[in-house]
Amino acid sequence: MIHIRHAAADPASPLHPDAPGYPPMTCAIDRPDEAVFVKRSSSAFATTRLEAHLRERGITHIHVVGAVAGFCVNSTVRAASDLGFGVTVVRDGVIGFDLLSAGLDARVIFDVTMGLLAADFAEVVESEAVLAGL
Repeated sequence: MIHIRHAAADPASPLHPDAPGYPPMTCAIDRPDEAVFVKRSSSAFATTRLEAHLRERGITHIHVVGAVAGFCVNSTVRAASDLGFGVTVVRDGVIGFDLLSAGLDARVIFDVTMGLLAADFAEVVESEAVLAGL
C-alpha cells in the first residue's frame, strides 16, 4: 500500500499540515512498512518520488482510491497513464464534492470525471470487483 498526502504551504488551507483535518482518517493510517509520499501539487507524481518508487519495485499497474475525483484523483490517474502505468480507479473508493463557484454538484463532477478517465486513461471498477480478484 502506498499513501499520498497533500500538504499545502498556505497556513489557512485545510490541507496545511497544522490544520485540524490534515491527519489521515483512522481507516487510512499507514502501517510502518507502507510508503508515504507528501505532495504539493494535484498529481501524486509531479512533486514526489512516486514514479521512481513504483519503477524500482517493478510495479506497472496501480489501483487508485481517495480524494477528490475532479482534482487529485483525476490528475494522478492521467499522469500515471501518460507515464505508461496501467491504472484501475476504484469508483466507490473515490470521493467528490460540489463546486459551488461553477454551479456544479458533486454527482455531475464525479460522473463526468469517471467517464473521462474510463474513456482513455483507466479501468473504472467497483471495489467488489477488485476484492473478487484477490
